[in-house]
Amino acid sequence: MRRSAALLVAVAATAAVVSAAAPATAEPASAHNGDQVARTEVKLDRTGRVGRPYGTKAAETTGREAEAAAEYVGTRFVPTPPRRILDTRLGVGKPGTSPVGPGGRIEVAVPDLPDTTAAVVLNVTGTSPTGSTYVTVWEGGADIPRPGVSTLNLVPGETRANSVTSWVSLNHTINLYNNAGSTHLIADLAGYYVFDNPGTAAVTPGRYFATGPTRVYDSRNTGGRFSGGESRAIDFSAFGVPSGASAVALNITGVDATASTYVTAWPTGTSRPTASSLNVEPNAATPNGVTVALGSDRRINLFNNAGNVNLIVDITGYYLATETGGADFFPVSPGRVFDTRDDANPIQPGGTLTLFYLDEELVAGNSLLLNLTGTEPTANTYVTPYPAGQSRPGTSALNLAPRQTSPNMATVRLGTAYDEITNKYYPAHEFYNNAGTTHLVVDAFGIFA
Repeated sequence: MRRSAALLVAVAATAAVVSAAAPATAEPASAHNGDQVARTEVKLDRTGRVGRPYGTKAAETTGREAEAAAEYVGTRFVPTPPRRILDTRLGVGKPGTSPVGPGGRIEVAVPDLPDTTAAVVLNVTGTSPTGSTYVTVWEGGADIPRPGVSTLNLVPGETRANSVTSWVSLNHTINLYNNAGSTHLIADLAGYYVFDNPGTAAVTPGRYFATGPTRVYDSRNTGGRFSGGESRAIDFSAFGVPSGASAVALNITGVDATASTYVTAWPTGTSRPTASSLNVEPNAATPNGVTVALGSDRRINLFNNAGNVNLIVDITGYYLATETGGADFFPVSPGRVFDTRDDANPIQPGGTLTLFYLDEELVAGNSLLLNLTGTEPTANTYVTPYPAGQSRPGTSALNLAPRQTSPNMATVRLGTAYDEITNKYYPAHEFYNNAGTTHLVVDAFGIFA
């Protein structure tokens, strides 16, 4: 399928915790039993974006202008064991050991990427922030405008992680921006997307296969809490992941922690890396959407560093090297899709927001890579995104405490729903809120199609 390389919302977006106009409308809909309906218009546009057909080497292409003019088809994923590329506390990836100051931007090299790399998958952690702030990650280079979205939201003293998929510059760099106060930043590489097989990777680039979302493991029901220093293997072979799959897209949630801790996820058959996938505090439920390379036995390891903690694992998809089925990935310019604050209409307790995508290029079965930010919740709650028209799964992607602002990356397959206003069926997502009311901000980072 020929696609454009950038997803542009109809109006300019802003950072995740700042109100702004959004390209969507919302109103109650009786057909949904009082739940909310919203419509968003996004358009695919390759303006200013790198684009090449997958499988076509572009050695003859020189300069961003020539690349931007090329047809865009898609990229495929090469997973890696987690590898730390940035830790401002230790001078890794950045000279010195000072935190990133207010309004500060740092450009970080992502080493050892093949020339055919278009985007990288990172786990970004903020720690020791001195003020309430947000962090944005985007393509490297001083001349690349910062997108109006956020990757990570932090409050003073907090340690929190979030996954992000970002374009890399032609020089294989990324930018990180801190809005307020100072904060240390850590980034671990989980893999990269290529527009052609580099021929040098240990794994053949894979296409994405959406599944579920399905709960794979919950230590509250099996095995009890992880103790400090304990590792367990999680098997995906009974959850639709075939032999030969290279990686899985997961949401890992930590609950009931007795101490501040971190969790590392990595492929079986390899040594545990110096990296983290999730940071958990006592009396908090903390999720993180991660992509993890699989061992040859279709398993991953989970390690808990300190105290005791329950871990929950939900799967949303897997990667497999094949020309039959699956989807290529189209990285996009991060953009705001919808923000419930613009209509002062939070999702109600036990309520569902149905979000219609009016863009004719999107179809049911595509998956969108979204950064979901919950803000101003009035109670402890969780949010479940899922394909419209399907039964709500027993999974979650966001866990929120009262007055908390918290993001999480999620890959969500598009279903289909009927819009009574336009009398048409559209690709759509549903977002369920369990308790209290909460606002939800939806930013798009990519399309699987």
